[in-house]
Amino acid sequence: MRFNLSRLSLIAAPFFAASALHAQNILENGSFNSPGDPLKGWVTDYAFAGNSNYMGNKNHVSVATEGGKSVVKFDYTGVGAGTGVKMESHPILFEPGFKYLCDIHIKGGEYRVQFAGYQWTPGTAPHDNPTIGELRMIYKSKVIDSTSPAWKDEKFEIPGVSLSDEAKEHLKKVRFLTVYIVMLNHGSIDNVTVTKVADPSMKFD
Repeated sequence: MRFNLSRLSLIAAPFFAASALHAQNILENGSFNSPGDPLKGWVTDYAFAGNSNYMGNKNHVSVATEGGKSVVKFDYTGVGAGTGVKMESHPILFEPGFKYLCDIHIKGGEYRVQFAGYQWTPGTAPHDNPTIGELRMIYKSKVIDSTSPAWKDEKFEIPGVSLSDEAKEHLKKVRFLTVYIVMLNHGSIDNVTVTKVADPSMKFD
């Protein structure tokens, strides 16, 4: 039997492209459909920080079905002016020599989305699965600060800007990244992906 390789390639290409795209996402549960725990892989409870502005933060974040898929809803009712409702991904290991890119489906706001960079808090013994409470934020990428009444794809990255010597010194100390989201009005997010790409400018030796 003779195979038409060109046709076979056209048929197989979408499959392999989809597989590759799936493999590239290093973020846990970016579609918010983990069985039994739709917010698995995400932080919404900031009571541990002792900041009165965010003691009830988790009560303003929930997962609902919209258009047949799971989306995160931010309910701004009762939130103090200018405080915002926030959430962030579980920490992602930061590897020098790579830039990190995020794509997020979002609406509402005003919203602010960016990468946050963390190092270990003093006295914490390093291990493989840190919580946010064991880390200290020392870096933020360029922020996307916007609003949108309809669903919109926003993209941001780290570094995302030309790095000054001072910025490089901060990035040298970063051990983990999170996708950091602050919503300053009612809003929603869905389909969050993080990919990494080799980038020589992110080597700090």
